Amino acid sequence: MTKRALIKQAELNRLAAVVKRNNITIEVEAEGYTIRLHPSSVTQTSSSAPEPERDPAWDIPWGDIPPEPIQPPLNWRERKAMDHLMALGAEVRVDWYALKDYGHHTQQKLEERGFVQASSETDRYGHPDQIWLTKAGAKAMRDQRAHRDKYPCL
Repeated sequence: MTKRALIKQAELNRLAAVVKRNNITIEVEAEGYTIRLHPSSVTQTSSSAPEPERDPAWDIPWGDIPPEPIQPPLNWRERKAMDHLMALGAEVRVDWYALKDYGHHTQQKLEERGFVQASSETDRYGHPDQIWLTKAGAKAMRDQRAHRDKYPCL
Protein backbone atom coordinates (compact mmCIF):
# COMPACT_ATOMS: atom_id res chain seq x y z
CA MET A 1 0.00 0.00 0.00
CA THR A 2 1.12 3.53 -0.61
CA LYS A 3 1.40 6.16 2.06
CA ARG A 4 -1.11 9.00 2.07
CA ALA A 5 0.12 12.39 0.92
CA LEU A 6 0.94 14.95 3.57
CA ILE A 7 -1.18 17.56 1.83
CA LYS A 8 -3.64 17.09 -0.98
CA GLN A 9 -3.26 18.68 -4.42
CA ALA A 10 -6.48 20.64 -4.01
CA GLU A 11 -5.21 22.10 -0.75
CA LEU A 12 -1.91 23.11 -2.41
CA ASN A 13 -3.76 24.79 -5.28
CA ARG A 14 -5.98 26.68 -2.82
CA LEU A 15 -2.97 27.84 -0.78
CA ALA A 16 -1.08 28.88 -3.92
CA ALA A 17 -4.03 31.00 -4.99
CA VAL A 18 -4.10 32.72 -1.58
CA VAL A 19 -0.32 33.32 -1.72
CA LYS A 20 -0.55 34.85 -5.16
CA ARG A 21 -3.64 36.95 -4.44
CA ASN A 22 -2.42 38.39 -1.09
CA ASN A 23 1.33 38.39 -1.80
CA ILE A 24 2.16 36.56 1.45
CA THR A 25 4.26 33.54 2.46
CA ILE A 26 2.49 30.49 3.86
CA GLU A 27 4.11 27.64 5.81
CA VAL A 28 2.39 24.30 6.37
CA GLU A 29 3.86 21.81 8.85
CA ALA A 30 2.78 18.19 8.76
CA GLU A 31 4.48 15.09 10.21
CA GLY A 32 7.85 16.80 10.59
CA TYR A 33 7.90 18.35 7.10
CA THR A 34 7.60 22.05 6.32
CA ILE A 35 6.15 23.26 3.03
CA ARG A 36 6.64 26.95 2.21
CA LEU A 37 4.84 28.82 -0.54
CA HIS A 38 6.44 32.15 -1.51
CA PRO A 39 4.70 34.65 -3.79
CA SER A 40 7.97 35.89 -5.29
CA SER A 41 9.06 32.43 -6.42
CA VAL A 42 5.78 31.87 -8.26
CA THR A 43 5.99 35.06 -10.31
CA GLN A 44 9.76 35.07 -10.59
CA THR A 45 10.01 31.77 -12.45
CA SER A 46 7.60 32.89 -15.14
CA SER A 47 9.20 36.33 -15.65
CA SER A 48 12.84 35.24 -15.38
CA ALA A 49 12.75 33.29 -18.63
CA PRO A 50 13.46 35.62 -21.55
CA GLU A 51 11.05 35.56 -24.43
CA PRO A 52 12.44 33.80 -27.50
CA GLU A 53 13.57 36.07 -30.28
CA ARG A 54 11.18 36.18 -33.20
CA ASP A 55 12.46 35.55 -36.66
CA PRO A 56 11.01 38.19 -39.00
CA ALA A 57 11.17 35.72 -41.90
CA TRP A 58 8.41 33.69 -40.20
CA ASP A 59 6.16 36.72 -39.64
CA ILE A 60 5.67 37.60 -43.31
CA PRO A 61 1.99 37.77 -44.34
CA TRP A 62 1.05 35.21 -46.99
CA GLY A 63 0.01 37.93 -49.42
CA ASP A 64 3.49 39.48 -49.36
CA ILE A 65 5.33 36.26 -50.27
CA PRO A 66 6.08 36.14 -54.01
CA PRO A 67 5.40 32.90 -55.90
CA GLU A 68 8.14 30.30 -56.16
CA PRO A 69 10.52 30.65 -59.13
CA ILE A 70 9.59 27.30 -60.67
CA GLN A 71 6.02 27.51 -61.96
CA PRO A 72 4.08 25.26 -62.12
CA PRO A 73 5.67 23.60 -59.07
CA LEU A 74 7.58 20.37 -59.52
CA ASN A 75 5.81 17.17 -58.53
CA TRP A 76 7.57 14.77 -56.19
CA ARG A 77 9.10 12.67 -58.98
CA GLU A 78 10.48 15.71 -60.78
CA ARG A 79 11.81 17.17 -57.52
CA LYS A 80 13.47 13.86 -56.58
CA ALA A 81 15.18 13.60 -60.00
CA MET A 82 16.26 17.25 -59.90
CA ASP A 83 17.70 16.90 -56.39
CA HIS A 84 19.70 13.85 -57.49
CA LEU A 85 21.00 15.62 -60.58
CA MET A 86 21.79 18.80 -58.59
CA ALA A 87 23.91 16.75 -56.21
CA LEU A 88 25.99 15.63 -59.18
CA GLY A 89 26.10 19.03 -60.89
CA ALA A 90 25.17 20.53 -64.22
CA GLU A 91 26.19 18.82 -67.45
CA VAL A 92 27.20 15.63 -65.60
CA ARG A 93 25.85 12.66 -67.52
CA VAL A 94 24.27 9.76 -65.64
CA ASP A 95 22.62 6.54 -66.75
CA TRP A 96 18.83 6.74 -66.81
CA TYR A 97 18.48 3.87 -64.32
CA ALA A 98 20.44 5.84 -61.69
CA LEU A 99 17.31 7.93 -61.12
CA LYS A 100 14.63 6.23 -59.05
CA ASP A 101 10.94 6.90 -59.82
CA TYR A 102 12.00 8.45 -63.11
CA GLY A 103 10.07 7.44 -66.18
CA HIS A 104 9.26 8.66 -69.66
CA HIS A 105 6.53 11.05 -68.49
CA THR A 106 8.77 12.71 -65.89
CA GLN A 107 11.54 12.99 -68.46
CA GLN A 108 9.18 14.68 -70.94
CA LYS A 109 7.98 17.19 -68.37
CA LEU A 110 11.52 18.13 -67.33
CA GLU A 111 12.69 18.36 -70.93
CA GLU A 112 9.77 20.68 -71.78
CA ARG A 113 10.85 22.95 -68.94
CA GLY A 114 14.42 22.85 -70.27
CA PHE A 115 15.84 21.42 -67.04
CA VAL A 116 17.25 18.13 -68.38
CA GLN A 117 18.49 16.71 -71.63
CA ALA A 118 18.72 13.12 -72.72
CA SER A 119 21.00 11.43 -75.21
CA SER A 120 19.52 10.41 -78.52
CA GLU A 121 20.82 6.85 -78.17
CA THR A 122 18.33 4.52 -76.52
CA ASP A 123 18.44 1.01 -75.16
CA ARG A 124 16.19 -1.76 -76.42
CA TYR A 125 13.34 -0.60 -74.16
CA GLY A 126 13.38 2.97 -75.48
CA HIS A 127 15.09 4.53 -72.48
CA PRO A 128 17.83 7.07 -73.20
CA ASP A 129 21.38 6.03 -72.48
CA GLN A 130 22.27 9.11 -70.46
CA ILE A 131 20.50 12.04 -68.84
CA TRP A 132 22.03 15.27 -67.56
CA LEU A 133 21.01 18.48 -65.85
CA THR A 134 21.17 21.60 -67.98
CA LYS A 135 22.61 24.90 -66.77
CA ALA A 136 19.11 26.39 -66.89
CA GLY A 137 17.84 23.58 -64.65
CA ALA A 138 20.67 24.12 -62.18
CA LYS A 139 19.94 27.86 -62.08
CA ALA A 140 16.22 27.23 -61.52
CA MET A 141 16.95 24.85 -58.63
CA ARG A 142 19.39 27.33 -57.04
CA ASP A 143 16.74 30.06 -57.34
CA GLN A 144 14.17 27.70 -55.81
CA ARG A 145 16.44 26.93 -52.85
CA ALA A 146 17.24 30.62 -52.34
CA HIS A 147 13.50 31.38 -52.33
CA ARG A 148 12.88 28.66 -49.72
CA ASP A 149 15.76 29.95 -47.57
CA LYS A 150 14.43 33.51 -47.75
CA TYR A 151 10.87 32.45 -46.90
CA PRO A 152 11.22 29.50 -44.48
CA CYS A 153 7.52 29.62 -43.61
CA LEU A 154 6.69 27.88 -46.90
